[in-house]
Amino acid sequence: MVDLSKYKELFVDESREHLQCISRNLLALEKEPKSESKSTDALNEIFREVHTLKSMAATMGCGEMEKLAHEMENVLDGLRRRGGLEKGEGTVDVLLECLDGLETLVEGVATGKTVSRDLTSLYKKLENVAVSTATAAEEKEGEKVEEGKEEGRKVEAEREGEGKEEEKEEEEKEEEKEEGRKVEAEREGEGKEEEKAAGRVGPAIRLGVEKIQALQNLAEELAIAKMRLLQIASASKHASPVPELNEITATIDRLTSELQDKVMRMRLFPVGFLFDRFPRAVRDLSSKTGKKVAFIVTGVEIELDRLVLDEINDAVMHLLRNAVDHGIEKPEERKKVGKKEEGKVVLSARREGNSVLVSVEDDGRGMNVERLKKVAVEREIITSEEASRMKEEEVYELLGAPAAGLSTAKKITDVSGRGVGFDVVKSKVRSLGGSVKISSEKGGGTKVELRLPLTTAIIRSLLVGAGEEKYAIPLDSVREIVAVGEVEGKENFRYRGRVLPLLRLKKILDIPGSGDDENEKDEKDEKDEKEKGRLGSVVVVERDDKLFGILVERLVGLQETVVKPLEGLLKDRQGFAGATILADGSVALILDVGELVQ
Repeated sequence: MVDLSKYKELFVDESREHLQCISRNLLALEKEPKSESKSTDALNEIFREVHTLKSMAATMGCGEMEKLAHEMENVLDGLRRRGGLEKGEGTVDVLLECLDGLETLVEGVATGKTVSRDLTSLYKKLENVAVSTATAAEEKEGEKVEEGKEEGRKVEAEREGEGKEEEKEEEEKEEEKEEGRKVEAEREGEGKEEEKAAGRVGPAIRLGVEKIQALQNLAEELAIAKMRLLQIASASKHASPVPELNEITATIDRLTSELQDKVMRMRLFPVGFLFDRFPRAVRDLSSKTGKKVAFIVTGVEIELDRLVLDEINDAVMHLLRNAVDHGIEKPEERKKVGKKEEGKVVLSARREGNSVLVSVEDDGRGMNVERLKKVAVEREIITSEEASRMKEEEVYELLGAPAAGLSTAKKITDVSGRGVGFDVVKSKVRSLGGSVKISSEKGGGTKVELRLPLTTAIIRSLLVGAGEEKYAIPLDSVREIVAVGEVEGKENFRYRGRVLPLLRLKKILDIPGSGDDENEKDEKDEKDEKEKGRLGSVVVVERDDKLFGILVERLVGLQETVVKPLEGLLKDRQGFAGATILADGSVALILDVGELVQ
């Protein structure tokens, strides 16, 4: 007997893809049930996917899954013969319920746990739908037969009335056209063959993320070795030049960079891989809350690191739930203020430099800034005096305050309203090296934008020194490097007509020479700085549209850094996003700018 357990992972992955495709096409079918082209294409695609899933389940011995898919197939076949869905028909709801059942069974196979779910009522619904669709299909087929017979009679009568001379002329014209087609085909044949060869799609190989990660690790180690080799070659160039060494070093540098680029591209997936999960969720949420919502998705072709995609799934889901539950108003409420009854939620992605911007935008009621301030004061998150001075964007920052639970919802539901979700969104995005921006207009809607790094594996960094240590600052966070002569106020400096807060890296990280027992030394250093008339190099960094200055002792240079996760004693240390190995073999910690500025 063949051991099928080794195919389990492949079966689960492919089944999830088929289910996602079925879900996407069911929603498309529901939107335009009577569209001649879109409806037919979606229905045929669903039928093929369900049939494939049924065959796979039969091969793997998943009897319940095979049976459920077979019953779905009967309903879909009836719909195809009938010509599609009728407006307001509840068949899609039944098919989506079947889809939930199939997903439960697939996840049961993935976890290896036996899923016990009573599908009796679902089978009864399917049976009723199958009977009604089959009856309607038979009636329609009967009508088509009668129409066909009548049409045949008319055509035959017309043919009899035509003269033989006209038939002959038509035949001659057709022969001339055919000759012309043959000549044209011979002329274009070579070009078409070249086009086909260029557009040919090669065979695909399915690889697990862990295998790509292993290859990535090897490429990273090779990159570190390359940097060390470049350093040795640079040193030997001045001591005892060896032309052959410089030549092979340049070749290894080029090939290693190409290898890193290829492996990085293997990690990238279109964001549509993530976005395809949400239309069904938005549909169910709008139905549950009694709201009409048009869900628009754009930028599905934009690519992002697969690991980043997996990490932001819950964050995007939370933002969509908030948009539907808190943002979009009820139809009657929208009508009163002159809006369309159907609200709009837009999920989009776009590339900007080395970042990808994922945004969730709605045209709902927007955020009430004064209401947010009031709730924040009531919960003692801020004082009344602080509230009066706060700008709009600073009020939005309160939504992400850790464990604050800030929410203006009057009623807590199973959808949202506890106010603890946005903190999770913000912390998750920041842990990936990204940022969150909120903009809102009262009565006009809200937009939340997540700025995410294209990948978290390799980043360009600015290497700086503090004490005897070197640190890496992600270049995406760096706005500019300036020389500052003096400090204004307590710890501020002037930058392009603005006064920005100044952070001394040596003090923040408690590097030897900046502790309490070294206060006298620190005061002496600051006195020396004033006497020299120069404070030092300040790296101006940007976080959530705010600028800060980080005072460093020295600038080392720019370098592509391979990000390694922190382990052991440093695992939970705040202020660091990872570590990297430099060309000389030493280790440098990568600074988490978001944590530092907090």
